[in-house]
Amino acid sequence: MITVKGISNQDFNGKKCLLRLDLNIPISENGQILDDTRIRESKPSIDYLLEQNTKVIIVSHMGRPKGKYSSELSFENLLSDFEKILKRKIVLVPFSDQEDALKIINSLDFGTLFLLDNIRFNKGEESSDSEFIKFLSSLADVFINDGFGTIHRNHSSITGVANLLPSFGGILLEKEIEKISQCIQEKAQNSTAILGGAKIQDKIPIIENLSKTFNKIIITGGMIRPFLMASEKIPNSKKINNDEINIAKKILIENEKIFVPDQLICSESIDGEPVLLNASQIKESDNIFDIGPNSLASITNMILSSDKIIWNGPPGVYEKSNFQNGTKKIIDSIVESNASYKVAGGGSTVAAINFFSATEFFTHISTGGGAFLSLLEGKFLQGIEVLKE
Repeated sequence: MITVKGISNQDFNGKKCLLRLDLNIPISENGQILDDTRIRESKPSIDYLLEQNTKVIIVSHMGRPKGKYSSELSFENLLSDFEKILKRKIVLVPFSDQEDALKIINSLDFGTLFLLDNIRFNKGEESSDSEFIKFLSSLADVFINDGFGTIHRNHSSITGVANLLPSFGGILLEKEIEKISQCIQEKAQNSTAILGGAKIQDKIPIIENLSKTFNKIIITGGMIRPFLMASEKIPNSKKINNDEINIAKKILIENEKIFVPDQLICSESIDGEPVLLNASQIKESDNIFDIGPNSLASITNMILSSDKIIWNGPPGVYEKSNFQNGTKKIIDSIVESNASYKVAGGGSTVAAINFFSATEFFTHISTGGGAFLSLLEGKFLQGIEVLKE
């Protein structure tokens, strides 16, 4: 089990704490926060630190400003929303002038919550520039990382500062690592992993790693077609390159745990009429947008008999009423199952769970996308390594 140095039972009284969060959240075209989960999940660490009479300096990024200031990507636009969600006054600290940033932080009392503006406005963040790391380290006495969604990156505010300051994992980070690791490593008689996504290459290491501890791996989404081609259930298509088909063949040969749905809901376009087809009936012009009832019945039975479940990737275009049944059935089955672990992660997966109002029925829903997938791979994560006990 992976463990990091946590903040519980630590004395931070009178300390300046640099707190790395993941505030790279979805924003609508008119500037409204579409999902505030990451902010709400960060509140316990913020409260814990401020209750100890500290100064908390939040650092985070949003978007890809490529080392330049962008008014659209400034946290100034979201400051009042952050304050409402966290129920605390926040002092925004611009850092175009680093001396001014230090003056602002040093001039205010302990118990103040600061937010450094979008850290990617400085090109030294992504390049792990030594001078920028020194500047960030000069702001605080200790470093706490509670931004699970960024833990797989080797950036200044993730690994760089952790090498210069006494460093800890925040409450959210500890929970993420614990729940996901438990679900992967815990032995179970009947376990199911549900994997979607478009690119098989991205899922090879995940399939290989999860095969060690999961009995069944269900393939959904954009990966269905190349797997059906690999098993010669449908003819090859110009839509899928030969490399993907060959990878799928290799996975099927080496892994008997793979289940690929072969009754599907198809259409020539996303706005077209849905057609129920068995694999042998699928033509080049047919796009696969969801899973058919017979295959769904098999998947439902697997899920209901499982004692642990991990899910990444909706099986269909759930936003469209014609193609949402597969996603809804999978969620309903997970909710109904008696599994000890029901873990889900990835942006579109979490959005689907929210869409069907099922959040409370999962053991854990991860706030990370790439970081979640990296843990499923069993990957070496530098942001975790620097915090290990």
